[in-house]
Amino acid sequence: MRLRSEVFVVEQNCVYLDLDDKDALSIHLFACEEEAAPGTAARAVVRLVPPAVSYDEPSIGRVAIDLASRGSGLGEELMTRAIRACYRTWPGCGIRISAQQYLIGFYERLGFSTVGEGYLEDDIPHIQMFRPWDGLAAWQSRHEAAVHAFADHLRTLTAEALQGTESQWGGLQVLEHLMRSEHGTWSYLAKKGQAGPDDLPVCDVHSDARGIELMRALESDARWKDPAPGGLLSPAPGGHVDVEKAVANWLKAIDEGYNQLGAVYASQSWWKVQVFKHPIAGRLGLTDTLAFGVAHVRHHLHQLKRIAESAP
Repeated sequence: MRLRSEVFVVEQNCVYLDLDDKDALSIHLFACEEEAAPGTAARAVVRLVPPAVSYDEPSIGRVAIDLASRGSGLGEELMTRAIRACYRTWPGCGIRISAQQYLIGFYERLGFSTVGEGYLEDDIPHIQMFRPWDGLAAWQSRHEAAVHAFADHLRTLTAEALQGTESQWGGLQVLEHLMRSEHGTWSYLAKKGQAGPDDLPVCDVHSDARGIELMRALESDARWKDPAPGGLLSPAPGGHVDVEKAVANWLKAIDEGYNQLGAVYASQSWWKVQVFKHPIAGRLGLTDTLAFGVAHVRHHLHQLKRIAESAP
């Protein structure tokens, strides 16, 4: 609360009552130094307002970053976590915010879009922005888009680069690795769905952090060691494989996987719990499990590019 007053009242020279009746109803997230003493001011704060309070949808507001932390990425980190917290707390709902207009670009990078005309709030230009709910349909669309991008690069590889060698994967081995990984994920989720969401641990800031770190690692240029190595995958080097058929089978498996999830995970309560155990990251919620599927494909797209660059 101290930081909010420093930013919204003192720094912005705006005379208004920062504390309001929404605070008692809201979830408050904050960032502070590790092992900070009790009473130490937070470096960044944000509040999550429930549906039917500010808007029909949940809202994120009172985003404040201290002067020393601006430009460090802390604000984006806090908003990323706030979005995840909104989705797992009120699954099925999009997020509506009242944004200061000079921050439109910042919020657009986080998936928000402007709605309507701007307006003045406490003499400061604002505008409504909205981020839709990330449900199964949204994740399937992203997953299929990632596969199409992967397939476009796969088609550019030479026959030798597609097939690989006894010691080096080619493009088709990378594709099969992804398909095997996804098959394992679909099977795991189907088995987990035989229980009920009430039987699983609830998502929290720690599971959110594991998911965020996993996505960032996959988006980086770092090379990972396969957590479940199995040697050279089929097809054997020199064997003929129909690339178009392989991609079509992959897309069909993804469609079947999401249809299966839609039937088994119909209750919104599934978005609140940790449904998957990643071999490296640990337990994840459904949002981060689906995000992993997309990021995994994009990660191996970099591998395809390396294969193309190393081909004779």
